Amino acid sequence: MHFGNSTVFRLLFIVVPLFAYLGWRVWKIVRNTSVFFDKTTGPKMLHGVSPTFAAAKYSMLFLSFILIITALARPWGKPIKSEVEMSGIDIMVTVDVSSSMAAGDLKPSRIEVVKQGLKDFTSNLAGDRVGMMTFAGTNFVQCPLTNDYDAYDLITDSLYPGMLYKDGTALGDAIKASVERMVEKGEKSKIMILITDGENNMGMAPMDAAKIAKEQGIRIYTIGVGTELGGKIPEGTDMFGRVYFKTYEGAEVVTKLDDRELREIAGLTGGKFYRVTDLNAFKSIKDDIKYMEENKTKKEEIKHEENYTMWLLWGIIFFVISQVMPVRKLSEYKWPFKKA
Repeated sequence: MHFGNSTVFRLLFIVVPLFAYLGWRVWKIVRNTSVFFDKTTGPKMLHGVSPTFAAAKYSMLFLSFILIITALARPWGKPIKSEVEMSGIDIMVTVDVSSSMAAGDLKPSRIEVVKQGLKDFTSNLAGDRVGMMTFAGTNFVQCPLTNDYDAYDLITDSLYPGMLYKDGTALGDAIKASVERMVEKGEKSKIMILITDGENNMGMAPMDAAKIAKEQGIRIYTIGVGTELGGKIPEGTDMFGRVYFKTYEGAEVVTKLDDRELREIAGLTGGKFYRVTDLNAFKSIKDDIKYMEENKTKKEEIKHEENYTMWLLWGIIFFVISQVMPVRKLSEYKWPFKKA
């Protein structure tokens, strides 16, 4: 028999010695009654106790523990074969979470539009690994490359502007960090989806970072977030619930989409530029990805039937029996139907 979690059987190194010790203690008590008391007094010490019932009670308890531990080890049944198509493409989503992503030129905000697009994108993936690098004035690996799209979507839901400790937009540094992460962990086919409003204001030059990506064979698809008219950056609300906006030298800051450099990055690396307002932006990227066939393979996956249910059921049944089973002799009970 094969098990899905055989390490659980290590619990037997605790359970078996424990029950062996308890059995030895009971045997010693019984033996001592015959050693330290005479033949008349000894039996009276254990008067009313049925050795057979006592042995059966604790045997049932021991058996219940064995059955429950076996259930926890997940005994497998017959194997079930299935074929899964694995493309081997690794996708690193590098997304801007600076304060400018809170601007309201896209409704309800830039970051909310991006989050919805990312979730629509992952709903169409099958077999590709996807990861996330967030950036502002610094960068952080929010999600390593994974096939767990549900976990990835939960991380996407948690994004918000200003979530990193340093604000700003270090676009080049984020590209370089994403490339390094993909080279370290990635497979042969790699792409990056760079999502930002394009306003680089610190760190490495984005085009220099894009050249590093090109050398590593990484395509960068850039998605520009925002409008040419731009929007104000909300910073909070006052005591009356009115929104106030970020200011600089007494004037409200207006952040606009700067797509010039994003177009150049995409062109240099063989990717494409999109605006996030194009509802088909993420779908178009997915359509491009499906043509990257150099790593596409069909992998045979073998799963097994889970047969722990009966083991667990019988374990519970024996445990309940052990708890209700008496150790007294039947003759000690006052039966209502017994003749006086």
